[in-house]
Amino acid sequence: MRNAMSSPAGRPEFAEYYDEEPSSLRDFAVPAAERIWQVVKNNKLLIAGFIAAALIIGLVATLLITPKYQASARIEISRVETNVTAVEGVETQDQVLDAQYYETQYELLRARSLAEQVVREGNLATDEQFLKAFEVENLGDNPEKRLVGILLSNVSIAPVGTSNLVDIRFTSPDPGLSARIANLWAQEYIASNLARRFGATTEARQFLEGRLEQLRERLEEAERELITYAAERNLFTVDAPAEGDSDDTAAQTLVASDLQTLNSALAQATTERIAAQAAINGSGTALAPEDAAAIQPLRQRRAELAAERAQLRATAGEQYPTVRALTDQIDQLDQEIAKAEARSGGAVRARYRQALETEQRLRERVNELQTEFVGQRRDSVQYNILQREVDTNRSLYNALLQRYREIGVAGVGENNIALVDAAEIPSVPTEPNLPRNLLLSLLLGAAAAGGIILLREKLDQSLRDPAEVPDVLGIPLLGSIPRVTDESVDEALNSKHSELYEAYFNLFTNLGFLSESGVPKYLMLGSTRPAEGKSLSSVALADILSDRGKRVLLLDADMRHSGLSKYLEVSGGKGLSNILRGEEQWQPMVQTGAPYAFQVISSGRQPPNAAELLAGDRFAQFLQSLGEQYDHIIVDAPPVLGLADAPLIASAVDGVVMVIEANKGKMRMIAQSLDRLERGGGKVFGAVVTKLDQRNQSYGYGYGYGYGYSYGEKSANESAA
Repeated sequence: MRNAMSSPAGRPEFAEYYDEEPSSLRDFAVPAAERIWQVVKNNKLLIAGFIAAALIIGLVATLLITPKYQASARIEISRVETNVTAVEGVETQDQVLDAQYYETQYELLRARSLAEQVVREGNLATDEQFLKAFEVENLGDNPEKRLVGILLSNVSIAPVGTSNLVDIRFTSPDPGLSARIANLWAQEYIASNLARRFGATTEARQFLEGRLEQLRERLEEAERELITYAAERNLFTVDAPAEGDSDDTAAQTLVASDLQTLNSALAQATTERIAAQAAINGSGTALAPEDAAAIQPLRQRRAELAAERAQLRATAGEQYPTVRALTDQIDQLDQEIAKAEARSGGAVRARYRQALETEQRLRERVNELQTEFVGQRRDSVQYNILQREVDTNRSLYNALLQRYREIGVAGVGENNIALVDAAEIPSVPTEPNLPRNLLLSLLLGAAAAGGIILLREKLDQSLRDPAEVPDVLGIPLLGSIPRVTDESVDEALNSKHSELYEAYFNLFTNLGFLSESGVPKYLMLGSTRPAEGKSLSSVALADILSDRGKRVLLLDADMRHSGLSKYLEVSGGKGLSNILRGEEQWQPMVQTGAPYAFQVISSGRQPPNAAELLAGDRFAQFLQSLGEQYDHIIVDAPPVLGLADAPLIASAVDGVVMVIEANKGKMRMIAQSLDRLERGGGKVFGAVVTKLDQRNQSYGYGYGYGYGYSYGEKSANESAA
């Protein structure tokens, strides 16, 4: 019957309850949505009040806000294409660069420097329309800073989806001013972008102009040094060597050219001299080739005549006239051949002498040019150094000149930002937005109500779920009683089909299992505080026991503030207080608890010292005497907290049924009451939870009909008074 994690008195500390695992009764968790809905229903008036107050505040604030107009200018920001390539794999990098580029442009649109430019170009420091619209009277020592702050707080930059379009929106109390500032903002941004983009080009052109002038002067000086050095060293080239050519410069000079020509002539002269010498030494007769060609027909003719003469001489003899005629012709041909050979030999020897002389002169000149060429080869080292410096300066000059021309072509003033739609004067205000403000007020009101309700639920330590009684208090749950109105108590108890009767009958049934003999003979009903339903529970149990044929006495032990008169027609006068003072005859004090059949002894007159009357043995002896006449004595005891009466009564009875009102009180106070009863010697049989209503429906204690009952409220109010 006791919780394992309990205090020394057998009950768990209230704080430990939140750290324990749920028991088997709590395993059937109520759905969160149903719990939330039940909390909303229980606090519907509070929620409605918060929402209504928030809506009223939102409506009043909306009507008091100065109307503001928003104008929007739309611009297009195109991506600057600096390079076009067909290489695959650069798409991802381009996307990253595009994102960075556009984010940069958006931040530039929000930049303070742009706002300062708008202030200066729009002359806003002296603009009466602007100053009046924003109620600026004193600009102070730094007017531009204040005006820039106003602009930045009222301008917004809104990219249009995934496009290149951007809206520049400006909000002010003046519609014309809003349109003018939005358009001015767009114009200044376009101008600043053009200045940023081509300002660097202008600086680059100026830099290149200076560098070109320097390189031109250096190139002229290097060329002058090269020409002077070449003139001094006689290094006049026939053709200038190509840029980057590895050939020696000396190979291109006039000396080299002359040397090459004379060397060729020397080779030819040597050939002619060798040919003439060979002609002289070859056959002893020096014949020129042309003379040899002319003599050859003569020799051929002589050979023919000699052959013919030899043939005739063999047949006719030496003296034959024809033979002698042929001999004369042959002699004449021999004379002609001899003359031709003599004449040709002199020509060959003369040509040999001339070829030898020419060869000697050419060889002397070639030797002189070779000596001069060797000197030029030594001088060409420095010449090449000067030539390379000239080539380098010329290359740098040409490269910078080409870049200068490219910049000149590129810097034509094109801009990648264009104004698409100029801002128009708005006709209706954008602020305040009544539907939006009311919706926001509704949400804030609902949030505030939810926060308050959540705080109340967290701070509420009352009992909502009767199934928590065993876990929190360590005692059994004997019954759950619905809330009823005072006017319907008699009717509900007399009706065997009413919810109230069925609930108390269930309590009676559970009490019958407490002992082998059934319901305990001496039973006390107690509560932590007044008006928890203790008196009604006492009356109901007494009525059910009397209906079962038992002799039942209801003893009103609350001598400080009795609550039985609400449910029973009993007269005042003598009662328990009189008996405890010493009166021996209690039988005359017994009354019938109309309209019920059981008997009642009232509390009697309120004594000044009720606890002292209960502290002696007389109360226990009185109960023993009552037990001789009745089967069951039900004691309606006073509240436990703050009084010593209940623990004294609990020590004299068989046990206590603790009455706990749902949705009120604190579990800590109930636990303290149980500890007081047990420390005083009492035995707690269990608890009965009363006044369950619609707030407990989500825990499964709805009884199917809903509740409109509120018994005990009047007594609670009287006790509080």
